[in-house]
This record gives sequence, structure tokens and C-alpha cells, in this order.
Amino acid sequence: MSAGTVKIVPVYSFGKTLMKHLIAAALVAICPVAASAETQLDRLETISERMNDAMFDAMIRMVQQQGGNPEPLRSAIPDGTWDAAYRDAGACMLESFVAASSTSAVDKMLDDMEAFIPKMAEVDLENMSEETDFLPEGISEDFSISVNMECGLTDIMLDRMEKSGFMAAMMAAMGGN
Repeated sequence: MSAGTVKIVPVYSFGKTLMKHLIAAALVAICPVAASAETQLDRLETISERMNDAMFDAMIRMVQQQGGNPEPLRSAIPDGTWDAAYRDAGACMLESFVAASSTSAVDKMLDDMEAFIPKMAEVDLENMSEETDFLPEGISEDFSISVNMECGLTDIMLDRMEKSGFMAAMMAAMGGN
């Protein structure tokens, strides 16, 4: 495995498929929204930070509902605050999405993401992918994942989850079920 590559090995009861959904859901938190103006980048940043908080709360609820210990997760929630690298990656993503879709479709995506944040308090992560289809017309899930990776958002999030201990705590919390 090359440097900077993260291999997630499912050692817990919910398996590889759910972990894939969890990572995909987490990526939605930092996810692809295109914008043409600085104010939209600011808006993406705010939405992303709020969705990050809500997503980690949902993960912790899921662990607790499945009988896992949520306390180590609570103490290991990674910082979702955008720094310069996060902002550059977000700008890259915005540019890619506008180019592949349209400004109005991306504006709608931002609106939909923002409206969904309060609903995350009741989200069932196992069905999250059905409830969070924010992608604008012309943007496939594969394209979105590719842009996330190319722009560095995936690496930023996984790095923060690893450094904070959240990823290891998640695996440990679910290991006994």
C-alpha cells in the first residue's frame, strides 16, 4: 500500500458495505457543490462544517443503537473546520461541479444540503444514501467520488479521522457486536 492510502478492513459486525456507506455519507458532509462566486464557497464551507458535525453525531447514534460504546467516538470527533487546504480542495470541487453541471443545478444542491442538515438528527445511516441524493443533474456518484479524490477532500477527511482516532474508535466500538 502506498503512502497516503488508507485501507479499511472490516472487523466489525456491520461489514464492508455499511462502512462504504458511512464513508460515502461522510463525504457528503464535505461534498461536491459547485459555485461561481466567493460567497458560494463561503456557503459551502458553512454547510460542510455543519454537516460534518451532524454526520459524526449520526455515526455515534448508530454505534449506540447497535450496542457499541459511543464514548470513545465522542472524544475523537475530528475537527471539521476548514483551513486553507480544505478551502482549496473545496474550490477545486466547486469548479469541477460547475463545469460538469450548471450553476443553477449546483445552487439547488446547496439549498437541498442546507435544508437536510436539521433532518440529520433523525437519519438512519443504513438508509442515508437513499435520503441524501443531492447530486445535480449531470453529476454521477462515480464522478462525485472521483472529484472528491482528485481535489483532495477525501484525503483531508480520512486524514483527520485517522489523526483524531475516530476511525479506530469506530472500528473498536463496533468490534464487539
